[in-house]
Amino acid sequence: MLLFNILLYVHIASAIVSIGPLFVLFSILKRMEKADDAALVGYVHSFQASITTVKHGGHVLVLSGILLIWRGGWPWHTSWIVLTIALMIASIYFLAQAFKPTMKTFGTSAFNRMQFIAKLRRSTWLYVVLLLIMLWFMVAKPMLW
Repeated sequence: MLLFNILLYVHIASAIVSIGPLFVLFSILKRMEKADDAALVGYVHSFQASITTVKHGGHVLVLSGILLIWRGGWPWHTSWIVLTIALMIASIYFLAQAFKPTMKTFGTSAFNRMQFIAKLRRSTWLYVVLLLIMLWFMVAKPMLW
């Protein structure tokens, strides 16, 4: 029981690390709109660091989630587990496709500040929604089949 409680605590903490920094990104994006070029570089680096934090928090989240399923005795075919895994795979793909290509335009001739910020803002909102749906599956544990 103690191991399960520790795993649960680690899982909840890693969920916070995986979701929390995303909300800071909205403030960074707002500041990017008015920043001079020198400050913009710092904001872009901060944005990238936040995405990296979210990504690594997700690694701990997945590992602790697997261990919780194992220790909790839930079958892998349970609807909320299957849907969480499906959304997790979608979010991994989304994270790679949504941010990396946009971030690579920074400092190139293809860079357009307002388009860059708009794409990052849209991607951040979509990723937040994906993660919140996953969070709902993990907390509510709906039995859909």
